Amino acid sequence: MTGYNLRVIEEATALTAWLDAHPAAGILDVRPASDFVGRHIRGAVSLPPAAAARTAAELEAVLPSILLPPRHRPLLVVAGAVDIALRLAGALSARGRARLAAAAPLPAALGALPERLCARGPGAGALWEAPAWLTDHADLLPPAALGPALDLGCGSGRAAVWLAARGYRVTGLDHQPEALALMSRLAASAGVAVSGIRADVRAAGAVPPGPWGVLVNIRCLQRPLLTRLRDYVSPHGVAVVRGFRDAPGWAPDITAAHRLRPAELVHAFPPGTWEVLAHEEGFDDDGRPAAGIVARRLGGL
Repeated sequence: MTGYNLRVIEEATALTAWLDAHPAAGILDVRPASDFVGRHIRGAVSLPPAAAARTAAELEAVLPSILLPPRHRPLLVVAGAVDIALRLAGALSARGRARLAAAAPLPAALGALPERLCARGPGAGALWEAPAWLTDHADLLPPAALGPALDLGCGSGRAAVWLAARGYRVTGLDHQPEALALMSRLAASAGVAVSGIRADVRAAGAVPPGPWGVLVNIRCLQRPLLTRLRDYVSPHGVAVVRGFRDAPGWAPDITAAHRLRPAELVHAFPPGTWEVLAHEEGFDDDGRPAAGIVARRLGGL
């Protein structure tokens, strides 16, 4: 579904059809907690305080954008009343989210949903997502005991917080203080601690020497760094890199200097220094062309 949908979904048949058509949607449920625990849509996150928000600014205070799914993911707002569902969907739309739907299911309608779509209890813990290239290759990461993790160009901290939640001591580096503030807020929401460093990765000496057991660099291509990653990653440590890929007609807002050339990542992680564990030149789930690599630094070097 594209565009803000002013039609409120109230009936079980329509809600079932929407959920089946959008299996990767985020679901924000702002009904009272007792109602949510009794029965809710599977995968939903409960946030009753959001129901009182009347403007985009008020909603941002309760539900900052960093806690939401990526903008290309559909988002369903579930409320106990039509006016609340529409108001919150409108506030989210004003914040730039385009793939929205609002639902105010009647109790009987929610009860009539197929059991496969329903759950009881506390529900999902979060709507936000870490970068898929990182989570899809979690089994290739070294144990946290090998050493701390560094997220270069951490942005709002989704990768850093995801790593911290899995026991890594994590530092996020970014030149924007606003990004570091968002990372701190996301870390607090997840109940983890992440260190932040404000620095420009292009500046000499900006990257802490480590050595780092895990080094993550997602959508923040700095070519001089690619050739020096071995200086920062410990032996047996792993580098996780993902960037925009050069592909005619795609990602016109990304300059050529920040688009990876064919096989460029493979050449940046040469045999003898690195063991390439995974490599792909394809597309991210938001449709942008991308290339990624997961490489382990060999020991004894």
